[in-house]
Amino acid sequence: MGATITIASRAPMAIRLTQPEPNPEKPGQTAELTSIVISGAGNAAGVTEGLTHNVDADFYRAWVKANPNHPAVENGMFREVGGDEPDSGIQYGFAPASDAEAADGKAAGKSKPKT
Repeated sequence: MGATITIASRAPMAIRLTQPEPNPEKPGQTAELTSIVISGAGNAAGVTEGLTHNVDADFYRAWVKANPNHPAVENGMFREVGGDEPDSGIQYGFAPASDAEAADGKAAGKSKPKT
């Protein structure tokens, strides 16, 4: 992996970028294509951009060049930012709800018994 960059995304959800086929005339002959997930910004807290750090610069630029008609590229939803960009503090991921519940001490959908 070469130089890394940070990508700011205004897309309302995460988007998986997959390495372009090395030989488009013979798709599917590559053993395994690399992919990354660019974080989205969609949330109720008003954060306007999701940041994804340590993205391989060559991979990202090759993907953008190979996918000029992707809606996120056409609409300017992604941009490269400097490493000093402040993080939103909101983390999105695939943690089970029970882990998120334990982190904030609140149980979604549970009511307290009346005493």
